[in-house]
Amino acid sequence: MKNIEVIGMPMKYGCMVKGADLAYEYIKDSLEKVLHTTCNNVVDVSFKNPEMHKNDKKLKYLEPVMEINKRLYTKTYKSLGKNNIPLVVGGDHSQAIGSIKASLDYYKGDVSVIYVDKHADIHNEKTTPSGNIHGMPLSVCIGRCDHRFDIGTYNLKPENLYFIGLSNYEKEEMDYIKESNIFHLMDYEVNEENIEKIVNDVKSRIKTKNVHISFDLDSIRAEDFPAVNVAVESTYQDETGMSYNTAKKTLELLLKELNVCSMDFVEYNPTLDKDKKCVEKIEELLKVIRENL
Repeated sequence: MKNIEVIGMPMKYGCMVKGADLAYEYIKDSLEKVLHTTCNNVVDVSFKNPEMHKNDKKLKYLEPVMEINKRLYTKTYKSLGKNNIPLVVGGDHSQAIGSIKASLDYYKGDVSVIYVDKHADIHNEKTTPSGNIHGMPLSVCIGRCDHRFDIGTYNLKPENLYFIGLSNYEKEEMDYIKESNIFHLMDYEVNEENIEKIVNDVKSRIKTKNVHISFDLDSIRAEDFPAVNVAVESTYQDETGMSYNTAKKTLELLLKELNVCSMDFVEYNPTLDKDKKCVEKIEELLKVIRENL
């Protein structure tokens, strides 16, 4: 029987918003209480003299993002080697670079990725409008980025990528998704009534033995879960996303039906959770993970 090993990834350099790096420490007690484990495996996210645009006028914090993800890669790979299921708690979604690449290398490419997120996160260094690397992790994992993003050996095959709950993306991202025939469902296509059918469909399509789930809390609509990193921006007025109940049921069925080898849990921002209502929902989601992973 495999054990869940929590790996803390208090990463902020992928989006550099206030609070992006605080989630792991803020919910550490909840993690230990619900998952019945001790959380003492934390990635060192320190970086000496980080420069936003060192050697690149467009990309932000490329050096720290890649260096810290290489540290995460090592921890995730070691966790898999101990017959654990690493649950990497962020932090911003750039952490998917280290966690996914470690799983791909450990299982020699035999990994599919289920990406539960309203954002596609599949820009590369040429198409990114913001320069924030938390919008690029899937392209890094696929191998669509230049040599500065090299990490690990095996790349994610586009046919092994599945999006659930998409709503926010740029044209360049959707063009690539369609050109590569990547499975994708929009937020309005997913609900409590049809999620079981959707998961069964995804299960029938998966050709790999192992599955990595990357679960972004901003896949949940803002009225149900407002404490996410993207909401720090004052211009954020987004009514898209799945309902909390739909997202919870989605997670439950994915964990129950698929051979999940590793997982991300990202983008909670405690600075926006004044009444701790979102922490309560996180604990419910952690119970789902404990009972089904």
